[in-house]
Amino acid sequence: MALPTSGPLSIAQIEGEFGGSGAKSLSEYYSAASGVPSSGSPLSISDFYGKSNVVTFSYELIGGGGGGGHGFDGGANGSPAPNGGGSSIFIPSVISVASASGGTGGRSGYFHPATNTADKDGDASVYGPGGTRGTNTDPGYGSDAPSSSYGAGGGGGGGDLSNNKLDSTGYTGEGGGASTRVTGSHTVTSGTTISITIGSGGAGAFHGSYKGGDGAAGYATITFNGATTNFTSSGTITITG
Repeated sequence: MALPTSGPLSIAQIEGEFGGSGAKSLSEYYSAASGVPSSGSPLSISDFYGKSNVVTFSYELIGGGGGGGHGFDGGANGSPAPNGGGSSIFIPSVISVASASGGTGGRSGYFHPATNTADKDGDASVYGPGGTRGTNTDPGYGSDAPSSSYGAGGGGGGGDLSNNKLDSTGYTGEGGGASTRVTGSHTVTSGTTISITIGSGGAGAFHGSYKGGDGAAGYATITFNGATTNFTSSGTITITG
């Protein structure tokens, strides 16, 4: 429970909120919460108005998008592209707070090139479109998902349409899948450091010059005390009240 925001406030109340040795001194509470001075700066009881030893933070977490499958200049049924990497939030050595799985990699050599299907494009995420399908020419590259489309899939690689009886049809790739997105909140003791792992986008599969596009990497936001921190790569943050 947070300390009062105004009126009488005692060292005993501060100790009741943050714990302590019973020495009845403020000196052991440097940096006890956000806005409380660090060691070497003077402390006063007024520094602790409204402070709490527990903090609730909210989060958004997105895994990496799947890579696009490749096409063929002749043939079908190649190896699928890699999945996107999972993203997670955890308290080191204590608890996993949340996780978001990566998108599924697209199947290779899966669609007839004359079939115009949106499944050749990478799946969109809440942040934007996936990569677009490759053209049925050599090279038939699918495009990467835009980096700002966190968690979107890469475009499937193009194929090759037969133009005579001696030329076999090359099937196209499937676009990569979008990742999972999760939101929520969690309460921790003030001063707790949490770790955020951001999943990478799956690489597009390739066969010669018929390549799928890469999926977009994951993303996370952590919000507490009215401020939001964005994570486009793995890192840590200390949650203070």
